[in-house]
Amino acid sequence: MNIFEFLGLPLNHRAEGKVTQLVKHYDEVPVSAKGGKSLAGQVKKDGVCSLTVVLENGDTRIFSRTGKEFTNTRGILDYIDDLHLPSGVYMGELWTPKSIASLEQVSGATNPNRVNPLGEDAIHIPRNLSMAFFDRVSIEQFKMGKCADSYIHRHSALLKCYHCNTHLRTDPLATATEVLPFCPVANEEEIDSLLLENVSNGEEGIVIRVLDANWEAGHKGWRVMKKVRGVDYDLVCIGYEEGTGKYTGKVANLLFKWKNGETIKAMLGKGWTHNMAQEMFDDIKASANTFGPLYPIGCIFQVYALEESSKGKLRLVKVGERRHDKTTPDV
Repeated sequence: MNIFEFLGLPLNHRAEGKVTQLVKHYDEVPVSAKGGKSLAGQVKKDGVCSLTVVLENGDTRIFSRTGKEFTNTRGILDYIDDLHLPSGVYMGELWTPKSIASLEQVSGATNPNRVNPLGEDAIHIPRNLSMAFFDRVSIEQFKMGKCADSYIHRHSALLKCYHCNTHLRTDPLATATEVLPFCPVANEEEIDSLLLENVSNGEEGIVIRVLDANWEAGHKGWRVMKKVRGVDYDLVCIGYEEGTGKYTGKVANLLFKWKNGETIKAMLGKGWTHNMAQEMFDDIKASANTFGPLYPIGCIFQVYALEESSKGKLRLVKVGERRHDKTTPDV
């Protein structure tokens, strides 16, 4: 079921990319947009972004950030039901410790499109899911796609909702559900220190919030930002992909030689402009006569990602700087 159907609205009430508020990388948000604002840092759990909807009648479901209902969530729903939360849309991360399952396994077990039963290697995941709440809006505010209340106000209301029936809780709820706290950060040094602390504790990173920001569905920018752990490799480029539509005539992705003879593709990341993507494409097409300054094939680039999975896959891969100082790739 779609989240809007559950709320009695048309299936396409909002586009998939505008169901909820999105998070942008902190370094990609201009200083002019985030400077001078009251910021706070919050742990970023390595989980699946979730929308827990509680109706007035107590009916509760958990949906993905695109609005599709997760599968295999009955166990965590039982814990949430025991909280007797007031109606609303509770935003959080559905997660489990890495010692129990990887993010890829959690995502696969709860995939809204899953039709096959869980295999022996995954049947333990549903009973070990946890939910970390970080925001809440009312049903009507979610329907409208906006809430004028500041994040401080919304978080305070979330804590009140969460703790209003503490006496009804059973012991497992101490670990199955939580509300993530936040702490003010005054400058870049404090942000980086908080990031290092959380990554050292095995977390994905931190979320950086503007404390007086409202909530706006579909917004991706200064209201909510993130800094996360990462990995990077110096890899040799072996090909490219041209963009489509308005990106026709520009390089959309570069292809790189990866482990075990595999190939990975990565989009141009921070520092690469649309003009540079076009110049690179032009240099590729002109390579029969001359190698232009941005001709990429055979060159080594920094390729960075959120992490390398247990199966050797890179998540959220992007192309960094060209490594003019290197002649041998890492892989």
